[in-house]
Amino acid sequence: MVQTADASFTLRPMRLEDIPDGLRLCRASGWNQREDDWRALLSLNPGGFVAAVSEGRVVGTGGAVRYGTGLAWMCMILVDPESRSQGLGSRITEELLRRLEHVAVVGLDATPGGRLVYAKLGLHEARELARFDARALSAPPAATSAARALKAADLGEVLAWDLEAFGADRSAVLHWALGHAPDFAWCARGVGGLDGYCFGRHGHNADHIGPVVARRPEIARDLVQACLAAHPGRRFFLDAPREPAAWPRALAELGFVEQRPFTRMYRGQGKEPGRPAELYAVVGPEFG
Repeated sequence: MVQTADASFTLRPMRLEDIPDGLRLCRASGWNQREDDWRALLSLNPGGFVAAVSEGRVVGTGGAVRYGTGLAWMCMILVDPESRSQGLGSRITEELLRRLEHVAVVGLDATPGGRLVYAKLGLHEARELARFDARALSAPPAATSAARALKAADLGEVLAWDLEAFGADRSAVLHWALGHAPDFAWCARGVGGLDGYCFGRHGHNADHIGPVVARRPEIARDLVQACLAAHPGRRFFLDAPREPAAWPRALAELGFVEQRPFTRMYRGQGKEPGRPAELYAVVGPEFG
């Protein structure tokens, strides 16, 4: 039994049969995840997630996506509204950090409400991100570039680049995204080869574009523009760096508005791996 100042609860491994409770907590917080997301998180990371249980009811969740021993991404730290302000979120985070003490770099994307909590637990701020929201555009900007749908023949080159850009092997996540939303996967090629790529997935409140990886900002814009143009009338989220300021301005030209900020944080002296300058959108706060 884990004791807090105001409540008693137990932490146990989160199981597939807990997914309905995970979705309930997502809906209570207004988050975008669907059953497919939870199923992927649990299936791709066996034993990596915990459920907090009080009087037989799941009142909190949390876990980490592990990319080998080099990087882990803490996520889905959710607490039932009736159980908040009792230290449960901090206790879940402490347990995750304990489990991840042998992983070289541990990070998360913090909401404004969670940022100070995580700072007290030893995570430092790295850079600012934001969720950008393109509500259903009846006439999205027409694609004007050479961006095209991603093909199976492109995947090897994409995954090799992604390993360097992201700084860890997330091929399982990208394969999952491609399998669930192949019409959101795009690439751009130039004379020298691959210039950029993007993936996406479906969500409860909106579909989601990410990651977006490109050699130059105009290529990243072309990829996002192509995805929007192929899906008129759809609402999309995109989680992207707020700096340099030219990138949010480019997104605004495509119909995106900033919805809410995130703060990318890392444990201790951990630094952002890979080549962050090539990452114009992340997969999402749950995947890094």
